[in-house]
Amino acid sequence: MDPLFVDLATARTLAYYGALYVVVVGFAVWIYRDARSEGVRYPAVWALATLVFTIVPVVAYMLLKSRRGGV
Repeated sequence: MDPLFVDLATARTLAYYGALYVVVVGFAVWIYRDARSEGVRYPAVWALATLVFTIVPVVAYMLLKSRRGGV
């Protein structure tokens, strides 16, 4: 088998995970910018937590933001 050969299932999987990665990075950037503009402490930690733990920090940030009166 040619090492450069990529079948359709592999290409579809790579496209799926690539799109998922783009969404997660987009959320991390959004949380960083929003936290910085709202004066939330440690916006970089929120963004890094979003990259590592994906959905849990997004939900936690949205709850924090709603309690502060942002949403």
